[in-house]
Amino acid sequence: MELHRHTTERSEGADPALTSLLRAAYVPPQDDRYWRALEQRVMNAIHDSPAVTWWTVLSEWKTAGAIAATLALLLAGATMVRDVTAAQTAREIAARTVIDAGIPLDDATFSFRVGRRLPANAPERFLDPFDY
Repeated sequence: MELHRHTTERSEGADPALTSLLRAAYVPPQDDRYWRALEQRVMNAIHDSPAVTWWTVLSEWKTAGAIAATLALLLAGATMVRDVTAAQTAREIAARTVIDAGIPLDDATFSFRVGRRLPANAPERFLDPFDY
């Protein structure tokens, strides 16, 4: 692969008429009014643009934040349900094992958590989600 470097030398196939036309098209304006008008357009665009503050960046992330928070809540809920189910299954397996083995049950050997039954309309019933 041959690398071509930019040089001021003309290539063998250069067309002098085309080269002069291109140079005339790409020559920067010499008129000072052009540059002042360009500066004025740039300054007007800067002046008319809304002010950017640090919290405007955060407002663009509100959808992503809401999705992340929803996923985090779903994951926490699923983890809690799985943990409660696993604990209940472990208690049932332990109870079956003790009963099948014929081990005498007394308070020192094996104990279950005894849930108190509250009336259905008691507000305390909703404080402990694991109380059933």
